[in-house]
Order: sequence, then structure tokens, then C-alpha cells
Amino acid sequence: MQSLRLLPTLSAGILRVSLFALLLPLAAGGRASAEDGKAVPLPNDTAATENAPVACTSKANAPLRKLSGAVTDPTGARIAHAQLTLTCGDFRATAVTGSDGTYSFAVSGGKYRVLVEAPNFGNLSQEVTVEDTASGTELNPVLRVGQLGSAVTVFAGNEYATTESSGGTKTELPLSEVPQAISVVNRQLLDAQGVVKLDDALKNVAGVMPGGYYDGWDYYRIRGFDASFNTYIDGLRGGNGMMEETWGLESIEVLKGPSSALYGQSVLGGLVNIVTRKPVPDSFAHVQLTAGSFNFLDPAIDIGGSLNSSRTVYGRLAALYHSSDSFVNYAYRHRYYFAPSLTWRPAPSTSLTLIGRIQRDNGRQGMPLPADGTVLPNPNGLLPISTYNGELEANANQLAQANQQFGYQFRQSLGEHLSLRQNARFAWYQQDWNRIYYPSFLGTDQRTLYRYPLSWHGPWQTHEVDTNMEGHARFLGMEHSALLGVDFFRNPSNAVGYIGSNEPLDLYAPVYGANPIQTLSQYTSSNTVTQYTGIYLQDHIRLPQHLTVTAGGRLDLAKNEIKGSPNQNGTGLTPRLGVTWQAIPSTTIYASFSKSFMPQSGQVYDGSTSGSYIEPERGQQWEGGAKSALWGGRVMTTLALFQLDRKNVATTDPAHPTFYLVTGVQRSRGAEFEATLHPLAGWNVTTAYSYINAEVTSDTTLAAGTPTLNAPRNIFNIWTTYEIPRGVVRGLGLGIGGRHYTDQSGDLANTFQLPGYGIADASLTYHRGPTQWQINANNITDKRYYSGSYNNLYVKPGEPRVIRGTVSWNF
Repeated sequence: MQSLRLLPTLSAGILRVSLFALLLPLAAGGRASAEDGKAVPLPNDTAATENAPVACTSKANAPLRKLSGAVTDPTGARIAHAQLTLTCGDFRATAVTGSDGTYSFAVSGGKYRVLVEAPNFGNLSQEVTVEDTASGTELNPVLRVGQLGSAVTVFAGNEYATTESSGGTKTELPLSEVPQAISVVNRQLLDAQGVVKLDDALKNVAGVMPGGYYDGWDYYRIRGFDASFNTYIDGLRGGNGMMEETWGLESIEVLKGPSSALYGQSVLGGLVNIVTRKPVPDSFAHVQLTAGSFNFLDPAIDIGGSLNSSRTVYGRLAALYHSSDSFVNYAYRHRYYFAPSLTWRPAPSTSLTLIGRIQRDNGRQGMPLPADGTVLPNPNGLLPISTYNGELEANANQLAQANQQFGYQFRQSLGEHLSLRQNARFAWYQQDWNRIYYPSFLGTDQRTLYRYPLSWHGPWQTHEVDTNMEGHARFLGMEHSALLGVDFFRNPSNAVGYIGSNEPLDLYAPVYGANPIQTLSQYTSSNTVTQYTGIYLQDHIRLPQHLTVTAGGRLDLAKNEIKGSPNQNGTGLTPRLGVTWQAIPSTTIYASFSKSFMPQSGQVYDGSTSGSYIEPERGQQWEGGAKSALWGGRVMTTLALFQLDRKNVATTDPAHPTFYLVTGVQRSRGAEFEATLHPLAGWNVTTAYSYINAEVTSDTTLAAGTPTLNAPRNIFNIWTTYEIPRGVVRGLGLGIGGRHYTDQSGDLANTFQLPGYGIADASLTYHRGPTQWQINANNITDKRYYSGSYNNLYVKPGEPRVIRGTVSWNF
């Protein structure tokens, strides 16, 4: 605990040193010219070529190739939100650069004309030849400051759309060629909605129900099944599920359905992969301050740039301090977050990125409330959602976690057709729960809650490495992109827990400190090592007639070592097969089949006192759908139909209460629809709808037809923003949206339900020059609702109306 008390001073010192180390070379080398690399030379004078004809040679039936790069100004600084329009005859596609100035197209090889536009810069128009090779073509346009051509109609891009993700295949493929529903929440949407928690971002994704029964933890269900504590970070397994810091993220990927064919042990419903901010060669600095309801205070910084004149070494630092009370009385949370990264690129074919993270969390934990008085009637009346059911003595309900991480991403091209990648991360955690008061039972008067104090202390580590090779080859009219990899995960952990006896508290008239502080007794101690090793193979094949086939599988070897007990071993083989067909230029139809594998903890009664280990949970999914890009990318849609079957679900053994049975079978059927739209200049829309029927089909304790926990059948979300693109109020923007959830099961047996609810959100922004002001209001009608539950003692009220203001500066 002494080390935890020193953390504020230590973190502040590290932050000052790192900022100085990064800012000094930025000041010296911030004006370095852009390196040539593979960039296609651009003419300085664009006026004469802006409307010149182009000898278009695009082939309608050719395989898709990648055109990518970055848009910069003459100093080499990257330009965010620039629009690129690619045309060839009647063909038209648009893309918008992200916050790092990069863009990407997936088009057939040939000659095109590209028009590049950005506010306060002159337009650029030129020919570009997209090479018919698997490696694609790089184009880095340079825009000069100047007046816009008066005859040019300027269209902002589809800001919330993402056309490419590496999460679904561990390769850079267009999402249209991945036979799986994948959703990406990009940085533009995170910023527009003022996202603070992962929950806030996942509300935009069809088929995902965010929220749980503890505050400060990342709970979510995907396609009706719990997928919490399975968050990945940059393609590697994450920590323990404590609230991930969204300030350090570039995007959030949600892979729907089983991903075990590439990632190994994962839940059937899906997987969330968060992508962290990485260094870029161009100098930038973003500073912002957010303040709002419940004493919310969030100063943050994101700076980076090249550290040498040759632009082969560049760094980045994302840092944040967070302090906030809760709508629950006496509850609060503090966080220090410090995420430096450094990239070394000695040659175009080689790159090494070092990624660090130092994070400290501490606070007083608010706990859930009983169902009686919240979602169920109580003769004593309705409980205020601000009710705190812990204690106020110095160490009561205190939670602290320390987290240090170091990792790297290595990329090496071994010629035009072969590349090597390795991702690794080593993380160290220390978690301390001090006298957290857990609910035990509600008294007969329905107002006295009996709670027991529990303390838990434990360090643990994660060591993980993922190495793969990707090769490209063409033969027999087929283009192959093959991937072969092996990954390793090891999680040693120690823990000791202490527990006390029940203490009463009147929820309707709480008197804290009325019970004497009791000495806790040790109830558990553990020393475990969990280890996974996986070998995976995948081949993505492009066939004639716009057909692609993705086939692969993975062999997993799982081991769980518990000191003083026999090892628990498991083996899983998880295949995947999928097909896509570009039926028309704007629409791709896909279908896939995949399986999942997930080891479980616990024992099955076999006649002995110790029992035998539970078999791993297994599942499979059938999925089909369509992905469309209409109006030159102005409308992007995904439609998915699916059925998931989950087997070997652990359920309580009614004859032997301390053991489990693995007879549980569950099924989820449904449909999802997502769309991002850009109807007019400055207007962007994202919307999602899902219908999910997830239920128990066979179980020893639950009746067939029982819905799965916290999985509403209907979920709808919409968010739209409009920014005035010209005139005296240019830069003024308005955002509004809402989401609706139908009733959901409140416990495993569905003995009560959380009522359905709808919430409205809004935003107001204004930016002028390097400064932006933004106000976000969530739950603007102050709707009372309940976001998650576990049983009739664990019901979590949702957050009431919250208003936050942000001022930011970009340099």
C-alpha cells in the first residue's frame, strides 16, 4: 500500500519527464519535410489538372486492391478529415482521413482520378494507378494552403464509417471480404459522443447490450451471451475487465460470433478488441479539459511526432487524470493513465513499435441495490438510486488497482509476397479490495439489508506473444493470402481473501458506523497458473466472379495449474469456413460457419470428494448476411442473420450443491442491421437495430425457454450530427440521438425482469481555428432505468442526467 500512496508523485514526475522528452525533439524537428517512401510525386500546381480527363482502365471483375496513404501539408503535418474522391467513368468512391491523416480504398486495379479536398487548403486532382498486386499502392497527397475552387462542390465524408479492420482475419482485408459481421466504433464517433467508458461506445453496436451490476467494470453481452472480461487489446487478451481507458483508443472493434479460429479461448457471442493510439511521424499536440456533473474532471493530452530529422523514429504520449464522484452517495473514483509509445522504422519494410502503459485506480465502490424497491414493489417505497449500502470508515468499500504494461509490435516484409508479424505484451497487476460490503439478504421488513465485508488482495501477471507469417501467391486463377501463426498466453496469479459476518443497514434511513468494525477471517487462498498455446492457419482465397473463400482453424492446448491440486488440461479444435460474393458492385453477400472453445473452472461430481474438472464450453454459429456501400460510400450497411448453439454450459448440480453439471444447452437466433450515412455535407448518421431471441433449450435447473440473463430481444440506437460547413456560423455543430431496450431477464431463472427503457442524448460543438468547445448531455430527460442485474440483490441503477463540457486545442 505504501507504493500506492507514492503513485501520484511518481506518475506526475514520469509525465513531466516524458512530455519534455517528446516536446524537445518536436520543437526541433517538427518542420521536417515528408519522406519520399513510396509516395507518388504530386504536381505543385493543381489548377490546370483539376478537371483534366483520365484514361480510365478500371476492370469491373478484377480483384480488389488497396490504395492507401496519408494526406499532409507542405510541412509534413497530416491533415485530418480531408476528403478523397476516386472516380473512373461512372465509378465513384469517397474516403475521409482519420485523426492521424490516413485513408484507405479497396478498388480494382487500374487508372483513376483522385480529388483531395480539405477546409482552408487548395484542392488537388491527379491521376493515380492502382497496381494489380496484393501489396497495393501508396499515395501521399500534399495539399497547399489556398482558396477553394469556386466551381467545386465540397462533400464531407462518411465520418463514422470504417471499411477495413484487421481484427476479423488478423490481416488487412476490406470488411466486405470478411464473412463475419464486424463493427468498428472509430475515434470520430468516440469524440462526437464524448465517450468516457467502454459501455458508452458499445451502445452504437447492433447485437451488443452494455452494462452490468457493478460500476467501473466492463460488462457486455453479445448476441444474447455474456462476453464480459474477454476484452482484447491490440489483438492480445486483456486484463481483468476493469474499466478500460477510452482516451488511449483509436477505435473499438466488435467481432460478432465465435472468433476461436484465430484467437482461441473466447466466448461464443463475440469478442471486443480495442485498438490503442500509435505513433505517427507528423508532429501534433491535442490538449483538452472536460468537466461536468458529479464533480467530473478530466484533463488529458495526446502529443507526438518525429524524434529525428530522417523521420524514422517517432513517438506518442497519451496521458490523463480522472477524478469523479458518482451518482451513488459517497462513491468516487480517481485514475492516472500514462501511455507512451515509440516507433522505429529503419526501412519501409521494417517497423518496431514499443507500447507502454502505467495506470492507477482507486476509489470507493458503490454497490448494487435489491430488486425490491427498484424494479419490484416495496411497501416502504421506491429506493433512491443514490443509496449507498456500504460503510464510511476509512478503509470501507475501498478499491485500488495498479497496472503496468509493456509490449511491442514488430513487422517485417520478406519480399513482396511474405511478411512476418509479432505482437507481445507483458503486464503486471496488483488489486486490493478493502472491506467491500456485499449484499447477503434483505430482511423481512424489506428495508434492512444484511451485508458482509470482504477483502481480497492479489497480484497477477499476463505474458503473451502472437507470431504469424502471411504469404500471398497466385495460381490456377486464384489469389491466396495465407496466414500461419502460433500464440502463447500465461497468467500466474496469487490471491488471498478475508470475510466477515453479516451487518444490518436500513436502506431507507441509513446510519453508517452503527456496527462495530469486525476482524475479518481468511476464507480463501490461491496460487494458480493458467496457460494457453494455440496454432492457427487461415487462407483467404480470391476467386473469379467476385468470390472469396476464407477457411481456417486452430488447435488450442489449455492448462490450469492450481497449487495442491491436479492440473486441468483441455484441448480444442475450432474451424471456420466462410464465403463472400460481390453480387453487384455495391453489395456483397456472405455466409459462414464457425465454432468456439472456452475452458471452464469448477468440478463435476464423480463420486469422490474432489470431483473431476468441468469440460470446456463449446459452441457453433451459422451466419449469413449482406454488406453494402451505396452512393459512393455515403451509405454503408451491414445485415446479418445468425443462429448460435452453446453447449456444455455449467449449471448447478441440485444433488451436490458444491459441484456443477455440464448439461446446459442454450441457443440464440436473431438479426442485426447497422448503417452509417452521410446524406448531406456536414451531416452524419449512425444507427443500429437488433432482434435477438436467446434462451435456454435444455438444463437441469432452468426451464426450457428461459431467456438468458440481461439480453433484451430488441435494441435500437441512432446518433446523428450536423456541422454547418460554411457561412458566419461555420463550425457550429449539433448532435442528437437515443437508444431503446426492451425488457430483460433480471436473474438466471427469470423470476423478475428489468423494465425496458429509452434514453436520449445530445451534443453541441463549435470549433474555430485550433480550438473546439463541446457540450455533451446524456440521458437528457433524466430517465430512471436499470442497466444490469445478477439476482434480486444485485440490481444496478443506470446513470441519471449527466452534462459535461470540453474545451480542446489542436496544435
